[in-house]
Amino acid sequence: MKYRFTGGAAVAIIALGLGSCSSADVTPPADGGTYGTIGDLKKAVESAGLLCPELVLDRPPSKFSTSSGSCSEDLSLAVYSTEVTLESQLEFWRPVGQRSINVGKNWTVVTADPKRLEKKLGGTVLHTGP
Repeated sequence: MKYRFTGGAAVAIIALGLGSCSSADVTPPADGGTYGTIGDLKKAVESAGLLCPELVLDRPPSKFSTSSGSCSEDLSLAVYSTEVTLESQLEFWRPVGQRSINVGKNWTVVTADPKRLEKKLGGTVLHTGP
């Protein structure tokens, strides 16, 4: 038996299929995944509901990162080129006490709302300070 769909029927079927997928249903990767640029990380942070109207890049970037910057006093972002440089940054922060740090596979976000970010982006929350 052959089925023939009109253009309108095909569009309706595709729309129904896409409508069943929502970002609320997407589970983030447990390791937080990776981001190619700090701009990509900024977009992900904003999609998680944190505000970053203007990302001010650090020049030069923080000691171990490929790129870093801040959106506010309570929100800082960084991406790293390797797991070794990421771990070096975390070792540096441990004695300093950076509050809560969201850690992904190649990124960190220092925020006052780490649980929201963890729920949306995955990764883990590291508590190093008060």
